[in-house]
Amino acid sequence: MLETIYHPGHYRVTLAVNSPTELPLDPVTTTKDSEKGPISVSAAIQNPPQIPVLADGLFVHSTRPTGPVDPFEADVQLPNLNCRRCTLQVVEFMAEHGFNNPGGYTYRHCASVQITADPKKPLDSGWPVER
Repeated sequence: MLETIYHPGHYRVTLAVNSPTELPLDPVTTTKDSEKGPISVSAAIQNPPQIPVLADGLFVHSTRPTGPVDPFEADVQLPNLNCRRCTLQVVEFMAEHGFNNPGGYTYRHCASVQITADPKKPLDSGWPVER
């Protein structure tokens, strides 16, 4: 991910097997009042992540860079399952930010992906079964 406009905060990665409606709600956000309305302070991070969250609290940052910044990169383990059209979502929580309508205190980026399970490994349990 390349953050071209600085926002303090962190990232979360989620996966829906059958429909984007399986994606979780945005992280619970703590706010404070300002003269322009509520401003985000922090958001809950799942540790350890729970299905359908694959990773949470990635790239926690709160200091504005003073020069060029390398892209944020992370390896995220996908579950061993089969799905023809999963939705992979990256959520960016923005701290010190006013409420966006719609969107709240997050930006969301989604991609449709196909996952084929490794037949040499057991299927990951707990995930929805593809319909």
